[in-house]
Amino acid sequence: MADDTETATLQPVASPITDLRETERRVLSYAASMGMEFDISVLAIATEMEEEPLAESLEQLVHRGILKELNWGDSYAFVQVVTLAQAYRDISSSRLRVIHKKIAEAYEKLHPDPTPDVIPEMGRHFHLAQVHDKSLLYNRYAAALSMNAFSPDVAIRYLERAREDLAVLPGDHRVEEAEVLKEIGEQYSAMGDETRADSFYGESLSKLPEEETIMRALLLLSRSDALRVLDRLDLARQYCEEAIQLLEKVGHKKGLALAHRSLARTAFKEDLFEVGKREIEATIALLDPEKDVKDVAHCYIEFGNVLSAMPISENHDRALEYFHRAIQILEPLRDYHEIARAHNCIAVTILQAQPREGLIELKEAKIYAEKCKDRRLIGWALFNCVEPLLALGEEAEATRDNAEARQILSKINDQMGVQQVTLNEGLLAQYRKAYAESERSFLDALRQAEHLGYQASVAEVIVHMANMYMDWGKNEEASKAIARMKVIGEDILDPSLRPLLEKLKQRLGK
Repeated sequence: MADDTETATLQPVASPITDLRETERRVLSYAASMGMEFDISVLAIATEMEEEPLAESLEQLVHRGILKELNWGDSYAFVQVVTLAQAYRDISSSRLRVIHKKIAEAYEKLHPDPTPDVIPEMGRHFHLAQVHDKSLLYNRYAAALSMNAFSPDVAIRYLERAREDLAVLPGDHRVEEAEVLKEIGEQYSAMGDETRADSFYGESLSKLPEEETIMRALLLLSRSDALRVLDRLDLARQYCEEAIQLLEKVGHKKGLALAHRSLARTAFKEDLFEVGKREIEATIALLDPEKDVKDVAHCYIEFGNVLSAMPISENHDRALEYFHRAIQILEPLRDYHEIARAHNCIAVTILQAQPREGLIELKEAKIYAEKCKDRRLIGWALFNCVEPLLALGEEAEATRDNAEARQILSKINDQMGVQQVTLNEGLLAQYRKAYAESERSFLDALRQAEHLGYQASVAEVIVHMANMYMDWGKNEEASKAIARMKVIGEDILDPSLRPLLEKLKQRLGK
């Protein structure tokens, strides 16, 4: 059930509820507190009413056009949300807490072993009743269910409630507060908002007691990962090295492995591929090949990424071998998320030379992303299809995939993904020779990248804009874009775009 009582807009009331009898008014108060739709069995326990008086009151409310019957009388719904809002607004704060507590307890009585569809409702009602210990329990449980269902936006709502509960519960809850803040950061990271993710990781660190060494180190690694995406590579490396110092003190080999893998990713972004190789090798050396099979396979994906970025074709062949080896290991383990990532990496490696084969890999990535219900990976697989589809002249399919990607990624507020979708809209308009439209989309994508602080994405947009201006015959604007690339630093540009940049510079005589 949706949180209609928390979000309903107050408007003029459509159905008169001012002249209801006291019994109907009481039933309506409980119904409005439950939401737009409600289960009669929960209502009966919460109101403590006998079956016949309750049925009579519901019948009167249906007759008045306030409620409607659903599922042969097992549940009811408000006819209009404005009526719900009016009924809820009329309840005093003190009485609301009592009502929500009784509803939550009714759910507990009906569901001693609550199912995933009931747990969020229990968390919501205990939270509104200000029963903070139970609200904390059920909202953290609901957040975990949402995380497992790859719904980070929903998980954040439950975690914010848990955070509010922890703030008022008596006793020392610093470690649990730090855990909740870390989880909120991870959900923002899952939506591509690394700036907010880093902010929550920082707040989590500030709450964490000094003696919590391992969690402190893992938080530093989370900050390192977020800052790497934000192109703040010096700070990312610094946090990684701080984490390694802490983990070495306690001899935490698994944590050290994660730290070296993080250093490898930072080195990859700096084009320090030999350094990246060494760090991945160090990671694998710290893992147990039998116990840490999944982590070893994840390292194969990272190793493949490093090799695929190296210019020699033999390295590309080895990269593909590592990607396929990772998939072979991960398939029996049903690690669909990383399998999807491996297929995406294969696609990126071969797309320029083999766009059709690259598209097949992207479709595989999307299939596995759908298996693990990771909406972000689904959206990314879709927008990555756009450039190879355009290379094959499939503009209509490219447009459809990009529009679907926008729809998916906008829902979870994946700002990084939406920025890439906007960039694609510029490429699609350029393909149609709709240059003014293309310019608007590129400028929008540029603003988004600047807002996010992703310098590599800023550079990517600028190169595509320069290319579009050349097609448009606006060489002066293209020259300005190339000049800006020199200010930003050409070394941060994705290797796949460097040939295009060099070609543009030659055409402009730069």
